[in-house]
This record gives sequence, structure tokens and C-alpha cells, in this order.
Amino acid sequence: MTKYVLVLLVLVAGAAGGLYWNYQRNAAMVADLSKPRPYAKFSTADVTKLIAAYQGEIKRKKARVAAAPGGQDAISQKGESDVGGKAEAFENFQHENERWKAQRGAVIEEEVELQALLFEKSIRDRHLDDPDYVFKARLLTY
Repeated sequence: MTKYVLVLLVLVAGAAGGLYWNYQRNAAMVADLSKPRPYAKFSTADVTKLIAAYQGEIKRKKARVAAAPGGQDAISQKGESDVGGKAEAFENFQHENERWKAQRGAVIEEEVELQALLFEKSIRDRHLDDPDYVFKARLLTY
């Protein structure tokens, strides 16, 4: 009888040790949870709506800023001796270019927000926001 208890104890200890080792081995599963999640408190439906809205807005704004402004034509239309006119055309080009850069910067900022939203959605799609699921997955995934 004592042999069976000892064998059972060794098996239970071995199984517990194996499960603990596997749990630690699968720690990379939850590495994304340590990254910043600004949309963690939003509902999944809201995250999905925000993703669709950002994608539409980015597509619309990208079409507007697709081509960089070119001022060479306006500058070259001025006569060679019209230095003031060339300077004015160049100044107008500079203002137009600054507006374009600001609009392009806004598009890039929205793309960054979209990436944060997509990251949050990927966490939810993998059920990493459910602690019970994460525990079971880390423990039992081989």
C-alpha cells in the first residue's frame, strides 16, 4: 500500500512540475498584455466601429494628400528678371507645402491610432483579455 501511495505521490508531483514548466514556457503568449493598451476599457463593438471609422477617414484623407505640391511650374512661369515674382511664387509654394505637410502629419497620426486599435482587436480576437482563458491556455498548450 505504501508503494502505491509513493508512486501516486511521485506521479502527482511530476504532473504538477510538468504543468508548471509548461505554464512558464508559454509566458510569451501574454507578452502583448504588457504593452500599452489605450483602448482596453472600450467595448469590442466600439473598437470595431472605431477601426471602421479610422479606416474610412484615413482613406479619404490619403486621397487628398496623395500628391505632394509642386511649385516649380509657378516659379518658372515668372520671367528671369522678375526676382520679386519668383520669390512670391516660392513663398506661396512654401505655404502650400506647409499645409500639405500638416495634413500628411494628421494622416500619419491617425494611422498610428488605427494600429493601436488593431492591436487591441487582435488581443480580443485571441481572447487574451479573459484571464481564465489565458491561464488555461498557458497551462495546457503544448
